Amino acid sequence: MTTAPVLEVQDLKVSFWGKRKPFRSPVELRAVKGVDFSIARGETLGLVGESGSGKSTVARALMRLIEPTTGRVVLEGQEITRLKGKALRRARQNMQMVFQDPYSSLDPSIIVADSIGEPLEVHHGLRGRERDARIVELLELVGLAAHHAERYPYEFSGGQRQRIAIARALALNPSIVVCDEAVSALDVSTQNQIIRLLERLQEQLGMAYLFISHDLAVVRHISDRVAVMYFGEIVELGDVAEVFQSPRHPYTAALLAAVPVANPVVQRSRVKAPLTGEIPDIARPPVGCAFASRCPLATERCHTETPEFQQVGGTQVACHYPLVTA
Repeated sequence: MTTAPVLEVQDLKVSFWGKRKPFRSPVELRAVKGVDFSIARGETLGLVGESGSGKSTVARALMRLIEPTTGRVVLEGQEITRLKGKALRRARQNMQMVFQDPYSSLDPSIIVADSIGEPLEVHHGLRGRERDARIVELLELVGLAAHHAERYPYEFSGGQRQRIAIARALALNPSIVVCDEAVSALDVSTQNQIIRLLERLQEQLGMAYLFISHDLAVVRHISDRVAVMYFGEIVELGDVAEVFQSPRHPYTAALLAAVPVANPVVQRSRVKAPLTGEIPDIARPPVGCAFASRCPLATERCHTETPEFQQVGGTQVACHYPLVTA
């Protein structure tokens, strides 16, 4: 693995405008509030957090499926935040996406060959036998067979559909693949198969992953580093083993404490870190630390002063009072 980043994200912000009540002025809803991270070639960065924390919004902003409000996204040394038209289309070849629901991410009206073949035609100009040979190659790469190319999506299971979606994402030889809850709609055994497939493809092709999930066990297994999001911000970022073994942010500790373990003796002996209070209103963000209203360690400083990222061991954490482990 090289240290040169394939993707750099700097101060990424995404806002939406809405109305809280009829006849009121529009309100800015800040979904992502200045996110920074980078991903090295061949690396997997896990992005975790509760529903509504902004994970999928980050993914869609990176892909320019929604427009960032401010910030920079640098892909393979090229800033893509302001690209338009053909320039954006060319840049997108280097970053592809696998969506959560394999039942809706494929067009039900066309056969698999056309789903996978479309990007090959549009971007690489492949036609005829050359196109068909590449489609078969991609299907076999994800564990399917040549005869699957002539079938419709409804003829496949959820796991097979997700394999097809992965094949389509790989068609343009991307440097990085964004997996947005790519296994959460699958049963456990199928999840394991897809995870093993992603790992094999990464080893074989050398691409990077941004792996977004709420399943901490899956993230721990597949990721090299992990970023924890809360209320539109990354609150902890570091090596996956260190974050899971020695969480520095109280929110990370609470997430990990909520994950059950199979051994009932160990489960009963675990230190509980329950969350109290409620997630803040996105239309009225709090002053200071967004987690302060739910944090058992919060002081007056937390309610008035926004914490800055600081290095604690091998982890970066945005907390005035990071947890200390023995």
